[in-house]
Amino acid sequence: MKKIIDRKFCVAPMMGYTTPYARNLYRILSKKTFLFSEMIATKTLIYSKSVNSIIANEFQNPIALQVGGSEFDELKLSSKIAYDLNYDEINLNVGCPSKAVQKGSFGACLMKDKVLVKNCLDAMQINKEIEVSIKCRIGIGKEFNFDFFEEFIDEILKSGIKIVYVHARNAILTGVSPKGNRNIPPLNYDFVSKIKSRYPNINFILNGGINSMETALQLSKVYDGVMLGRLIQNNPFCLKNVDSMFYNQKNNYIISENTIKDYFNFIRPKLGKDSIYRLLSPLLNIFFGVPEGKKFKIDIHSQMQKHNFEILEKIFLNFVKEKKVLIN
Repeated sequence: MKKIIDRKFCVAPMMGYTTPYARNLYRILSKKTFLFSEMIATKTLIYSKSVNSIIANEFQNPIALQVGGSEFDELKLSSKIAYDLNYDEINLNVGCPSKAVQKGSFGACLMKDKVLVKNCLDAMQINKEIEVSIKCRIGIGKEFNFDFFEEFIDEILKSGIKIVYVHARNAILTGVSPKGNRNIPPLNYDFVSKIKSRYPNINFILNGGINSMETALQLSKVYDGVMLGRLIQNNPFCLKNVDSMFYNQKNNYIISENTIKDYFNFIRPKLGKDSIYRLLSPLLNIFFGVPEGKKFKIDIHSQMQKHNFEILEKIFLNFVKEKKVLIN
């Protein structure tokens, strides 16, 4: 049986950011937040020897593995891999607009072929113990077209999926970079509200343009859930408030020396298997907005170049000890 999971607050899949190391930090800060892996192409997932550095799931549940692809056999095998790695969900990316993704015949360009997407989702449903979901845009091109969005949703829901994450912007497939596609196409939350009114039993999770925890909280009361990306990328430590704000837990998480010790204990066995920058980059935003934080950050970068792991841990511990009140 599938677990019953509250997706009131989700961290968006972000290439280069929602690494296994970052996800471990997120899980230290919040036990309830629903996490996502980086998006990974099905061929890479199946054939790459270094894939574990992207998809490792070490007690990070609740969590989804996001994949990109349109080959049914590969999607079916991807679902099996996700299930074997104890992911709660496998999510099909139908929102990424990059040229590389389009060449691979996945991402936002698939919205042009709603029947193909429905068949992809069918193929992914290998058993009843792992949820299958989709992340999509509200349309393609510069003009809003609710009929297009509605017809797309009508078709894909025939697969039986119950969870749709919607980046409430169009995807512009030519002339705008992936970064530009995150802010140039205008937001249209009304499309998500309208489709929800038609399908009240489907969970539509809102993504796009949510730039503060307070805004996220208000939107979470209107929609089935919210998904945040860049806010978490810029300052993952705001996740310490999620369990109390969104899930009615009694207390906020308190950042302390234990936070640093727990994180370093997780990454210590990974030394030599991945770059020290990739291992430590999730922690670097602990200096976000803290007076004199820049001095500590300079020390950190200097020691990272020297690979002085134990000294690095001490610098972080001293910073937290000195700035604990300001951080919390």
